[in-house]
Amino acid sequence: MKVAAFLTAAFVALTSPETASAGMLAQAQQYAGLHEVKHNKRLRAALGINPARTPWCGHFMGMIARKAGRHPPQSYGIARSWLRFGAPIKLSYARPGDVIVVRTGRRYHVGILSALSKSTARVIGGNQSGRVQLSYFSRGQVVAVRR
Repeated sequence: MKVAAFLTAAFVALTSPETASAGMLAQAQQYAGLHEVKHNKRLRAALGINPARTPWCGHFMGMIARKAGRHPPQSYGIARSWLRFGAPIKLSYARPGDVIVVRTGRRYHVGILSALSKSTARVIGGNQSGRVQLSYFSRGQVVAVRR
């Protein structure tokens, strides 16, 4: 009976949104540095699209979410669709691994929070200067945090 209770508790802990968020960050970090042209074959195989011709931040996030055991939004290839992913979190409660949606002009971008300071959000994501990398966004650009 104690073993069953322990296994149940372990399963719940491993499938909680907090654990899954950390899993998404770890998954994304495995792809750091891959460029849409230099590593096109590998990214094309992983994403199912040609990243050199298609905006791919949402596609990257969809792949990462699935690898972490999460369910991406139905239109995951569109960055704005991530506004409906998981549960909403206030920016002040954001933690590494949370999904961040930012607005840059009239466009949206989605990635995974790596770190948060008083003025910036450090985000790892795809299609950031044509590659998977860490980029800094102003906290004012953040339109949603999802866990």
